[in-house]
Amino acid sequence: MASQSNSSQTNNLILRAMQVEDSDALSRIYLDTRLTNFPWVNSPKRADFDSAILGEKVTVAVFNGEIVGFSSVSEWDSFLHLLFIKEGWQRQGIGAVLLKKAREMVKEPLELKVVTANTSAQHFYEREGFKVIAHSILSNPMNVTYRDDRNS
Repeated sequence: MASQSNSSQTNNLILRAMQVEDSDALSRIYLDTRLTNFPWVNSPKRADFDSAILGEKVTVAVFNGEIVGFSSVSEWDSFLHLLFIKEGWQRQGIGAVLLKKAREMVKEPLELKVVTANTSAQHFYEREGFKVIAHSILSNPMNVTYRDDRNS
Protein backbone atom coordinates (compact mmCIF):
# COMPACT_ATOMS: atom_id res chain seq x y z
CA MET A 1 0.00 0.00 0.00
CA ALA A 2 0.92 3.67 0.07
CA SER A 3 3.20 3.37 3.10
CA GLN A 4 5.41 0.88 1.26
CA SER A 5 6.36 3.24 -1.56
CA ASN A 6 9.61 5.12 -1.52
CA SER A 7 9.59 8.06 -3.89
CA SER A 8 7.20 8.89 -6.68
CA GLN A 9 3.65 9.92 -5.91
CA THR A 10 2.46 7.45 -8.57
CA ASN A 11 3.55 4.69 -6.17
CA ASN A 12 1.30 6.03 -3.41
CA LEU A 13 -2.40 5.77 -2.79
CA ILE A 14 -3.93 8.97 -4.10
CA LEU A 15 -7.41 10.23 -3.33
CA ARG A 16 -9.08 12.55 -5.79
CA ALA A 17 -12.50 13.65 -6.95
CA MET A 18 -14.18 11.48 -9.57
CA GLN A 19 -13.56 12.49 -13.17
CA VAL A 20 -15.79 11.65 -16.13
CA GLU A 21 -13.24 9.17 -17.46
CA ASP A 22 -13.42 7.23 -14.17
CA SER A 23 -17.01 6.17 -14.73
CA ASP A 24 -16.21 2.90 -16.52
CA ALA A 25 -13.73 1.65 -13.87
CA LEU A 26 -15.94 2.76 -10.96
CA SER A 27 -19.09 1.22 -12.39
CA ARG A 28 -17.17 -2.05 -12.89
CA ILE A 29 -16.08 -2.08 -9.20
CA TYR A 30 -19.65 -1.20 -8.19
CA LEU A 31 -21.15 -4.03 -10.27
CA ASP A 32 -18.53 -6.63 -9.33
CA THR A 33 -19.00 -5.88 -5.63
CA ARG A 34 -22.76 -6.06 -5.91
CA LEU A 35 -22.65 -9.35 -7.81
CA THR A 36 -20.31 -10.86 -5.20
CA ASN A 37 -21.77 -9.45 -1.99
CA PHE A 38 -25.36 -8.37 -2.65
CA PRO A 39 -27.27 -11.51 -3.70
CA TRP A 40 -30.64 -9.85 -3.07
CA VAL A 41 -30.14 -7.34 -5.91
CA ASN A 42 -32.05 -8.57 -8.96
CA SER A 43 -30.20 -8.16 -12.26
CA PRO A 44 -27.66 -5.52 -11.22
CA LYS A 45 -26.27 -3.47 -14.09
CA ARG A 46 -23.28 -1.17 -14.48
CA ALA A 47 -25.69 1.63 -15.36
CA ASP A 48 -27.03 1.45 -11.77
CA PHE A 49 -23.83 3.22 -10.68
CA ASP A 50 -24.82 6.50 -12.34
CA SER A 51 -28.12 6.71 -10.45
CA ALA A 52 -26.50 5.54 -7.18
CA ILE A 53 -24.08 8.49 -7.10
CA LEU A 54 -26.45 11.17 -8.36
CA GLY A 55 -25.95 14.36 -6.34
CA GLU A 56 -23.11 12.89 -4.28
CA LYS A 57 -19.40 13.63 -3.98
CA VAL A 58 -17.38 10.65 -5.19
CA THR A 59 -13.80 10.19 -4.01
CA VAL A 60 -11.60 7.84 -6.02
CA ALA A 61 -8.66 5.86 -4.58
CA VAL A 62 -5.84 5.35 -7.09
CA PHE A 63 -2.75 3.20 -6.52
CA ASN A 64 0.05 3.22 -9.10
CA GLY A 65 -2.39 4.56 -11.69
CA GLU A 66 -5.04 1.88 -10.99
CA ILE A 67 -8.42 2.76 -9.52
CA VAL A 68 -8.73 0.50 -6.47
CA GLY A 69 -11.80 1.88 -4.71
CA PHE A 70 -14.19 4.75 -4.17
CA SER A 71 -16.61 6.32 -1.74
CA SER A 72 -19.76 8.31 -2.33
CA VAL A 73 -20.95 10.89 0.21
CA SER A 74 -24.13 12.89 0.43
CA GLU A 75 -22.80 16.06 2.05
CA TRP A 76 -26.16 17.67 2.86
CA ASP A 77 -27.09 14.89 5.31
CA SER A 78 -23.57 13.65 6.20
CA PHE A 79 -24.32 10.20 4.80
CA LEU A 80 -21.78 7.73 3.43
CA HIS A 81 -23.75 6.03 0.69
CA LEU A 82 -21.08 3.82 -0.87
CA LEU A 83 -17.60 2.62 0.04
CA PHE A 84 -16.41 -0.07 -2.37
CA ILE A 85 -12.95 -1.56 -2.75
CA LYS A 86 -11.89 -3.42 -5.88
CA GLU A 87 -11.67 -7.21 -5.61
CA GLY A 88 -8.19 -8.21 -4.46
CA TRP A 89 -7.51 -4.85 -2.79
CA GLN A 90 -9.55 -5.31 0.40
CA ARG A 91 -7.91 -5.32 3.84
CA GLN A 92 -5.03 -3.09 2.78
CA GLY A 93 -6.16 0.12 4.48
CA ILE A 94 -7.82 1.68 1.43
CA GLY A 95 -11.27 1.68 3.04
CA ALA A 96 -9.92 3.41 6.14
CA VAL A 97 -8.28 6.12 4.01
CA LEU A 98 -11.51 6.68 2.05
CA LEU A 99 -13.47 6.76 5.30
CA LYS A 100 -11.13 9.39 6.76
CA LYS A 101 -11.68 11.55 3.67
CA ALA A 102 -15.46 11.10 3.93
CA ARG A 103 -15.34 12.25 7.56
CA GLU A 104 -13.52 15.41 6.46
CA MET A 105 -16.19 16.21 3.86
CA VAL A 106 -19.14 16.52 6.24
CA LYS A 107 -20.12 18.91 9.01
CA GLU A 108 -22.11 16.47 11.20
CA PRO A 109 -21.08 12.97 12.36
CA LEU A 110 -21.06 10.65 9.37
CA GLU A 111 -23.88 8.10 9.12
CA LEU A 112 -24.21 4.99 6.96
CA LYS A 113 -26.21 1.80 6.57
CA VAL A 114 -24.89 -1.76 6.38
CA VAL A 115 -26.90 -4.81 5.42
CA THR A 116 -27.20 -7.06 8.47
CA ALA A 117 -25.73 -10.02 6.57
CA ASN A 118 -22.56 -8.04 5.76
CA THR A 119 -20.75 -8.77 9.01
CA SER A 120 -17.30 -7.91 7.66
CA ALA A 121 -18.46 -4.36 6.85
CA GLN A 122 -20.04 -4.08 10.29
CA HIS A 123 -16.76 -5.11 11.95
CA PHE A 124 -14.86 -2.60 9.81
CA TYR A 125 -17.09 0.34 10.77
CA GLU A 126 -17.11 -0.65 14.44
CA ARG A 127 -13.27 -0.78 14.43
CA GLU A 128 -13.36 2.69 12.87
CA GLY A 129 -15.42 4.11 15.76
CA PHE A 130 -18.97 3.84 14.44
CA LYS A 131 -21.83 2.89 16.76
CA VAL A 132 -25.16 1.28 15.90
CA ILE A 133 -28.01 3.79 16.18
CA ALA A 134 -30.84 1.82 14.52
CA HIS A 135 -31.86 -1.61 13.26
CA SER A 136 -34.21 -1.85 10.26
CA ILE A 137 -35.61 -5.34 10.63
CA LEU A 138 -38.57 -4.64 8.34
CA SER A 139 -36.36 -3.55 5.44
CA ASN A 140 -35.52 -6.02 2.72
CA PRO A 141 -32.72 -6.71 3.21
CA MET A 142 -32.49 -5.94 6.92
CA ASN A 143 -29.87 -3.32 7.75
CA VAL A 144 -28.14 -1.47 10.54
CA THR A 145 -27.59 2.30 10.70
CA TYR A 146 -24.26 3.48 12.08
CA ARG A 147 -23.08 6.91 13.24
CA ASP A 148 -19.50 8.06 13.63
CA ASP A 149 -19.00 8.16 17.39
CA ARG A 150 -15.35 9.24 17.61
CA ASN A 151 -16.05 12.76 18.84
CA SER A 152 -19.25 12.23 20.82
